[in-house]
Amino acid sequence: MIKKHRTRLIGLFVFSDIIGILISYFYSYGFRFYGYIIPVNPIKGIPPIKSYIFIFPLFLIIHMGIFFVQGFYRTRLKRTGVEDFFMITLNTVFTVIVVMGFLNYLNAYSQGPAPLFRIDFKLSHGFLGVYVISVIFVLSFLRNQIYYFMKRRYARGLDLQSVLIVGAGKMGQTIAEKLSEYKDLGFIVKGFLDDERKKGEFIPVGEGIEVLGSVKDLEEVIQERGISDVYVALDLNNYPKILDILKSIDKYMVKVRLIPDLFQLLTLKARIEDLDGFPVISIDEPPMRGVMLFAKRAIDVLVSFVLLIALTPVFVIIAILIKLDSRGPILYHQERVGLDGKKFVMHKFRTMVSGAEKKTGPVMCRPDDPRVTRIGKHLRKFSLDELPQILNVLLGEMSLIGPRPEREVFVENFREKMPKYMLRHKVKAGITGWAQVHGLRQNTDYDKRLEYDFYYIQNWSLLLDMKIFWKTIQRGFIDKRA
Repeated sequence: MIKKHRTRLIGLFVFSDIIGILISYFYSYGFRFYGYIIPVNPIKGIPPIKSYIFIFPLFLIIHMGIFFVQGFYRTRLKRTGVEDFFMITLNTVFTVIVVMGFLNYLNAYSQGPAPLFRIDFKLSHGFLGVYVISVIFVLSFLRNQIYYFMKRRYARGLDLQSVLIVGAGKMGQTIAEKLSEYKDLGFIVKGFLDDERKKGEFIPVGEGIEVLGSVKDLEEVIQERGISDVYVALDLNNYPKILDILKSIDKYMVKVRLIPDLFQLLTLKARIEDLDGFPVISIDEPPMRGVMLFAKRAIDVLVSFVLLIALTPVFVIIAILIKLDSRGPILYHQERVGLDGKKFVMHKFRTMVSGAEKKTGPVMCRPDDPRVTRIGKHLRKFSLDELPQILNVLLGEMSLIGPRPEREVFVENFREKMPKYMLRHKVKAGITGWAQVHGLRQNTDYDKRLEYDFYYIQNWSLLLDMKIFWKTIQRGFIDKRA
């Protein structure tokens, strides 16, 4: 049901984006060359529109391709207007860069010896300036209008899906919370049926959802409340009751969905696979797969390469300060556990006295640790000791964003004490992560850190990565509480 509505809304977004790009593109051409605000170069004159028509498919393909890579049509559909505006702006900037790079390459190629084709066309910078501004605002406006239209439609009671949930336990409440997130898609949870709750009791989900009766009241509630969809969220101990419910629902034109309590065991994602016609539920699947995983790796490589070059002077200054402050190596190399439980050597600037763990053995660093050097305190305060891990990112051993890697001795300890701790190794470890930007570091409650790590893995998107990256810059280099 949700998939059907999501598909419909995605189709609207894709269509509106194509129309928005088309309108913005040709509006920019007309504004630039016939708007009489930006003077036309009399030498170059007005370029023929057929040249711009020829280039338009390139703009469209790159725009839509980047939107798909960004997860614009595949992640949660309802974002804030600010998030949409930010993603559209980023998409537009990347599109213009890619198009300009491609055209410049074709121009350079056509000037070479014996080219297969010649191209002398160059996009007007004035046109690009107008296009960037117009496409951002047109796409944002059209998307907001779709949200507004959907809200108005459901406010008038059109195409509403009236949902009844059988079972007001933890699983039933979770389903109600999920459906509440899709109010803009017309899903209205009318109430619960539960044998262990009193009729008229309100369950604290969203604005409160009423218990309409016990399971035996199912048929009565379906008729009186105009139910269109029933979710059965009972544990498997109620198997006979589930069979009775399914038989009763067969009498009515309603859709029924069974939520097996198997899903209560899941921590990450579940995916249904097909084994030669036999359905298999693959549990605890991270969302980083396929094109999105490739995009994350491409960003890691590009950003880490640029940072290594840009931060070289900073590396040199830190290295000199470490040498002047205490004896020992500049870098500290330590084995950590990463993706799929594989070990790798992580690099950091040394912040402790040389041989700090010879007497104590492997122990977590604590506040005011006497082993930390003078310069080490400042490097830790602003997270500068982590910078050499950019090399780990470039080599593919880590990612810029992800759960922080731990040493094997601590991993062995945590895996015994914390259920499903090893699930955090289903993604690459990161220099910074969702837990770190919320102030959860080594000297904080590890259960809480694990909770934030799981949230990141479950809700991963390129937009979330960018949000963490920005918060890291703020808190690592600006916020003194880091």
